[in-house]
Order: sequence, then C-alpha cells, then structure tokens
Amino acid sequence: MTVVKGRTSPDEQMAYQDGAYRHGYTGSVAIPRVDLWIAAFLGLRRQDSAVGGVADPSSLGMSPVFAFLCSCALVVAALAANASRLGEGWAVPTFYCAIAVIFLPAAARIIHPRASRLERLALIVIVTSALFVVRVIRAPVAFIDHDEFLHWATVNDILEAGRLFLPNPLLPVSPLYPGLELITSALVNLSGLSVFAAGLIVLATARMMLMLALFLLFEKITDSARIASIACLIYMGSSTFLLFDVHYSYESLAIPMLAAVLLASECRRTEPGDTAGWPTVVATVVLIVALAATHHLTSYFCTALLCGTAVMECLRQGASAMQKRRAILLASVAVIAPVAWSRIVGNPTGSYILPVLEGGIHEVAQLVSSSTSTRKLFVSDTGALAPAWQRYLTMAGVALICLGLLTGFLRSLVFNGQHRNASILWPPTRWRLWRSSLLQILVLVTLAYPVSIIFRLTRSGWEIGNRIGSLSFLGVAIVVAVAVAAFWHGTSRGWLRATALAAAATTVLIAGVISSEGPRILVPAGYEVSADSSSIEPMGISAARWTRRWLGGQHFAADRINRLLLSTYGRQRVSTTLESGQDTSMAITAADLGPMERKLLIDSGVGFVMVDLRLTTGLPGVGVYFDGGAQDRNHTVPLQSSSLLKFNSEPDVDRTFDNGFMVIFDVGRLGKARQPAVPRKRTGEPVQSLERTDGDLQ
Repeated sequence: MTVVKGRTSPDEQMAYQDGAYRHGYTGSVAIPRVDLWIAAFLGLRRQDSAVGGVADPSSLGMSPVFAFLCSCALVVAALAANASRLGEGWAVPTFYCAIAVIFLPAAARIIHPRASRLERLALIVIVTSALFVVRVIRAPVAFIDHDEFLHWATVNDILEAGRLFLPNPLLPVSPLYPGLELITSALVNLSGLSVFAAGLIVLATARMMLMLALFLLFEKITDSARIASIACLIYMGSSTFLLFDVHYSYESLAIPMLAAVLLASECRRTEPGDTAGWPTVVATVVLIVALAATHHLTSYFCTALLCGTAVMECLRQGASAMQKRRAILLASVAVIAPVAWSRIVGNPTGSYILPVLEGGIHEVAQLVSSSTSTRKLFVSDTGALAPAWQRYLTMAGVALICLGLLTGFLRSLVFNGQHRNASILWPPTRWRLWRSSLLQILVLVTLAYPVSIIFRLTRSGWEIGNRIGSLSFLGVAIVVAVAVAAFWHGTSRGWLRATALAAAATTVLIAGVISSEGPRILVPAGYEVSADSSSIEPMGISAARWTRRWLGGQHFAADRINRLLLSTYGRQRVSTTLESGQDTSMAITAADLGPMERKLLIDSGVGFVMVDLRLTTGLPGVGVYFDGGAQDRNHTVPLQSSSLLKFNSEPDVDRTFDNGFMVIFDVGRLGKARQPAVPRKRTGEPVQSLERTDGDLQ
C-alpha cells in the first residue's frame, strides 16, 4: 500500500496512489511540507541553527602561506597605483583584483570548519594588516582625502598653540572632539615624527584594535571562534571599512573604541560573582567617557546599544540583580557622558547634524511619495557612468547581504537561545530565555541596513546612509556569519562550498569599496575639478606654501579644494559658511563685483581671494565647487573664467600671485578710503603674473 506523507485528504491520497501505480511506481510517495522548507530556510528550528565544532585551537595552519600570498598581492597593488598616476586604464581593475586576492583565499580558509582558532585569528590579523597597507599604497606620502585635511588643521593648531579648542573654520566641531588629535600630537611631540607619519601609526593601531576587539566580542557572545572569524570577514564588507574608516578622521578612532566598550561590557556580564566584575565596569566607564570626547555620532550609537542591552538584560530570564544593576549603570553613564561633554564644549552637534538629517529625510520622503530619485545610481555629479562591472558587483554585493540577513535574522535569535535544544521563538514562554542581551540588540540593529540603502539613493542623505550602514554592519556581520556557518555551509567538509562562500564574501567587500570610492579609488594621472583626493596635486600645494612664506597669516576666500590646502599647507584662515554663515562663493562666482558682492567680502573679513581657473574646465566631481549652498549645487555648466577674473578691473584690488592657473587677489582695501599709491619694496621674490586682463584660459 502506498504511504503518502503530509497533511492530505483521502481523495488526494487516492489520486497520488492511482498516479503512482499508473506509472509503475510501487514505492512510497512523499509530499513535501512547504512550511518545513520555509522554517529550515529561515532557521526557525533549533536544529537548523546548530554549528559544528572546530579543529585543535593551537595550530597556525596555513597562515604563513596566506601571509606570503598577501605580500605578492600588495606588490601588484603598488604597481597598479603607480600605473594610475601614469594614466593607464588597467590600473583600477587591477587594484581591485589585488584586493580580492588578499581577501578570498583567507576567507575560504576561515569559513572552512577545519581551521583552528589560532589560525583564524592569525588570518584576521594578516588580512587586516594587508588591507591597511592598501590604504598606505593609495596615499603613501601625505593626506589626500577631504576629511583628513579637516582634522590635520586641528592637529596643527594644537601643536602650534599648545592648547585645545581653537576654532577650525573647516569643521568647527572637530576641535571640540579632540581624542584623535590629542593622541597624534602627543606622538609627534614624543617622537619628532611628522603629523602624517604619526597619524598613520595611530590609524594602524586603531585598525588592529578594532578587528581584535570584534573577534573577541563576537566569540564571547556566540561562543564560537568560527562564527566570530566569519563575522569579522563580513564586517570588512562595510562600505567604510577599507578606506573611509582609516582616513585621518575622528570616526576612525571612535569605531575601535566602540568595539572596546562593547567587549568590556560583555566581559563584565560573563564574570562570575557580584564583586569580581567591578574593575571591568570601571574600565568600561572610562572608555565610554573617552568615546564621548572623541566622536559624537559614534558616542550616540554606543548609548543606544548600551541602553538597549540594559533593557534586554532586565527582561532576560535568569539575569541576577547585580547583572541588571551593572547594565543600568553603564547605560546611564553612556547617556550622561555625551550630553555632559556636549554641554561643556558648547553643544555644537545639533546645528551641525540636524540640517543634514533634515535634508536627507526630506529627500527620502520625496523618493517614497513620488517614486523618483534625486540621485542617479552609478552616475557621478559630472555625468560619468560607472563601468558595467562595478555596477553589477555593487548590486550583487547588496543582494548577497540581503540574502544573508534573510536567512540569518531569525536563525540568530534561535541560536541565541539559552538552552541548546530549545528555540526562544516558540512557545512564548521561552521568549526571555536568551544567552546574550547584546546579541539580541545587534540582531535588531540589522533593521537599520535597509534604511541606509534608502538614504543612499538620495543626494543629501547619501552621507547619512553611509554612516548608518557602517554602524549597522556590527549587527549585519554577526547575523550573516550565523547564516553562513549554520545554513549555507552547514556540516560540509569540502572546499568547494567554502570557496563559493568566500567568493560571495569577496563580492561584498569589493561592492562596499565601489559604493564608497568607485573609480576614484586611485589617484589619477591628471587634475580633476573639485574631486577631493583627485584634486590634490603639487601646484595647489605649492601655491598654499607660497602664501605662508610671503603673506603670513591672512584671511582667505577660496574654493573647496584650495581652502583645504591653504588651511594646512599655508596655515591661513579660510572663510566657510559653517563658521561665519557668509557664503563668499557668491562673490567669487558673480559676473560683476557689485555692491552686494563687495559687502559680502567686507562683512566676512576676507583679505585675499584665491581663484582657480581650472574650475572652468569641468563640472565638480563631488557636486559642488565651494560650500555646497543652494546656488553652488545648481551648476549645470562649468564656471566662467570672466567671472573669476572680474577682480582684474577693480582699482581697489591688487593681483598678488599668478602662476597661470591660480590667482590671488588682495581685496583688503575694498570699502576703505582710497590711499595714494606707494611703491612697494621688493621682498626677494617677484610677484608671479602673466599680465592676463581678459578671462580666457588657454
């Protein structure tokens, strides 16, 4: 008699029996349970979330071989970076391939269950070190990225004045959160190194601290070195990991400090006894206060995580009264520290963050309501379309992350159950039986990842989405790692599945880099208009240094790139709307120097104006030429050279410097009574001039 498994009616049973005998089949016919397939896919059952054991934890395994392979890939990356400076078209794809070669073999070994704990840790250290060297290869002799100049100016102020909280017009909030700059200036004073060399040492130490802290944190909350190492790999796929979070910026130090806070708080929870954990609590409090003085957004995110963990700890069944009190204490400190510090330094973050957040939310609302995007995907502000392979890889990376979250979200909650043979999802009496409250919060944090994708579809919200995505990856990493270890790889012992999963992880890594940097990952052969790192070149640096030598400290108005160079290499004071609220770009780009333009320059206290005629050769690579005001964002054609050179015809304006492309005008006499002309004494270096009176740029 044919046996049909599943919930079927007698008529359906008979139909299957007739069909089976009609085709000569005498065995049993099984009807698959769709709900069981869905449950297995999502990880609703405890047995679907089981993770196998690992090898002996005392062997380095194949890590020396992978170290040699990474060194060879770095040589290729260096050759590709040099080829990019020579204008070779194959440089950028080769550079990305070198990154993949660094990552993929180590990822395959880490995913495979035979690797030991020590080998996994060694591979994480090797890959982390190699990827940091990639950052050094990209910018080996000086800072070149926009945010790096902002904090470099703050370090220079600390070193020259010997005190904190000096105004920084480029980023007024930077001197008020001086954690990174304090460590760098101390290292400069102790060692005699340059700011760039000392900054690299601080960044390398912070990057290694981050990955080691994440490995130990993930291992503690999952009780699995394999899941911890896979989670570290997935975290490297964040769009900010490879380059942005190793820029010389306060977030590059704050993220490792956040990982250290979470690790210390989790160590506090797992320590036995009521008094044994107090030294760890004190260390955690110190880290929280230090984080509050280093970066505002990361400190706020830390507050949210610790407050959520405290709530979960109070709800967790089996938590002792002392564990609950310590969790509440840390959450309270995490709330008080950033608020108190913000009040001490003048509460500047509201005016700094809220306009950006409001603009991003407004554009997201427009996107949802009208189904139109204010930002074209894979199209730069100059209209250039990204290569096809970059577009496909980016979409594939996002799709793989979403697939990992789909199969890992509920599976992680089940995996976090207090009892190995029971799910915390059903029945409801087990909903409070979880092992780690922090893991529960990190799983919920992954819900912010889709929100970050929506923000990245807008122009104003792109930066918000980028920051949200990097922080949400703390949860994404652990959730996807559980899915990989428990579902996608499972109990397999072969290398084929591990290699396929490593290729998927590599795709996520490359997709993250492309979404952050794209074609501008390497310094190009020629100058690009207002394209941040692609616009930093010797001529602009030389002009900035000239101002320091021959003009002393003056007040300048300039475009986005040259004000960075003037503030750091030239040590000049620059005019920005962030500091004064005066948009001097309107006076520079206006067709004529009328009364309004004169008043704007006078009211802002500008003594010199630097115009860069290269701005007339193309649209800005980052979308703006100057401060990003409403007028600055509406440029559809390049600036006119006649507008930039209108100062030539003004009798109250002197042309102080001219190297053929960059011109410095002395506008200090605007609005003052005209004085008789007095011949100037020669200073030893003639004023550079091409005697150009028209507005043509040859």
